[in-house]
Amino acid sequence: MNMEKENVRKEIVAIDDMLSDLFEKRITLAKKEKDLTEKEKFVLSTEKEIKQQDISLIKKQFVNQLDDLSDAFVKRTNETNDMFLNDNADFSTFKDSVFELRTLAKKAIDAGHDNVINATIGSLFDENKKIVALDTVYDCYNAVANSTKAAYAKAITGNEDFTEAIFNWVNQNNNINLHHKTVATAGGTGALVLAFNNFLNPTETVLLPQIAWGTYKVIAKNANLECDFYKLTDENNNVDLQDLMLKALKIIRKQGKLFIVINDPCHNPTGISLGSENWKLLIKFFNKITEYGPIIIVNDVAYIDYCYNNGFEFFKSFNEANEKIMFNVTYSCSKAFTAYGMRVGTNIILSKNKQAVDNAFNAFTRSCRAYWSNVNHGFMEAVVKVLSENKEKFLAEKQQYINLIKERSEIFLSKASEVGLPLYPYTEGFFATIKVEDDDLLNKFHNNLIANDIFAVKFDKGIRISLCAITKNEANVLPKRLKEVLEASK
Repeated sequence: MNMEKENVRKEIVAIDDMLSDLFEKRITLAKKEKDLTEKEKFVLSTEKEIKQQDISLIKKQFVNQLDDLSDAFVKRTNETNDMFLNDNADFSTFKDSVFELRTLAKKAIDAGHDNVINATIGSLFDENKKIVALDTVYDCYNAVANSTKAAYAKAITGNEDFTEAIFNWVNQNNNINLHHKTVATAGGTGALVLAFNNFLNPTETVLLPQIAWGTYKVIAKNANLECDFYKLTDENNNVDLQDLMLKALKIIRKQGKLFIVINDPCHNPTGISLGSENWKLLIKFFNKITEYGPIIIVNDVAYIDYCYNNGFEFFKSFNEANEKIMFNVTYSCSKAFTAYGMRVGTNIILSKNKQAVDNAFNAFTRSCRAYWSNVNHGFMEAVVKVLSENKEKFLAEKQQYINLIKERSEIFLSKASEVGLPLYPYTEGFFATIKVEDDDLLNKFHNNLIANDIFAVKFDKGIRISLCAITKNEANVLPKRLKEVLEASK
């Protein structure tokens, strides 16, 4: 069996090498070919001299894509378990597309390429291409004593004043009237990990958005869960909840429990926000189907603090949920406080069922102890200072950047409309996404973007543009370039 595994691995490597070499030859031949039809046109062969740097950059990106092409082989390899790892461990090479594309963009800039646009990063950047670190936040952090920064947190589930401050922040205007407990986590990712690992049994199904942050699937895989997916838009590209409802009903009928992730508001990657009316409709629907079993709604609100209007109003609808529904509101301090590297977040447990809230809190406490023990003490203290002593200054400073993202989005959407660039319906937030439903076209489009020094993250059925990271000038010129590459990729 081990010999078969080794042979399969060698075969995959050999195929990958051949495909990579063939692709490089394909680029070179495209340069020489003069009379291509419109259908066959390859974007590198027209209007631009091919440089050796272009070839090496695309070749590297193509090598990355080979992992996708080799999924069947990797799955077959993984069916022969490693002697040391457990049966659920996925030991195929893990590649993070955001970090890899960011590296490619830097190489293109270092190589002297003109007009490089890096639209990969999910962090807030100013108009000078520098990461934003809010002064009101870091003045508070710097005021925290070094001895406090060095110390463990006051509790496994987080400092009590911190968890209370975050709940009160999320519960603006007292919208939420449910039993609640809040657990400090290692970023918003940690908040999700607690939920994925405590509510479903191995091999049960979690319901995710079809186009979504890819790490949801990684967390599910690590928890030995299966995934199903719902669409957020209909055939006319309007926000629509019918597919979500149909998938939810199918799952809860089959397994007697529903675990669903809803990334709202400011959905990553589309920028869709559902709004209060859609949430009222969802809660009414979920109440009805609890006749088949309990429902856990994981509401990922990572970008809620950058809504253009009041993004917290929809929480009122949660009060209408019955006792068989539990919410996990996963909150990220990374985005709200421009503190991506501090790794602090919370999971806010909400339900009319007090005992269920207490039980989940106790289970989460044990998970915290096992996964990360406790989180960044110094930054929890800083957040409390920000929200208790510098709240108005913080809001005013943050609003400047909300306004900046809104300006960029308005420019980008206007220019996209002018050139007919297909986008998912955008409401607000860090990202907008080009809608490309044909997988072959999507892959070719993405590779051709890299060839043209446009770096953006490929999602299922789309290419994400980070409005949070591009300048207003880039937002103005980018749609035309994107449309040209898209048309040349068809």
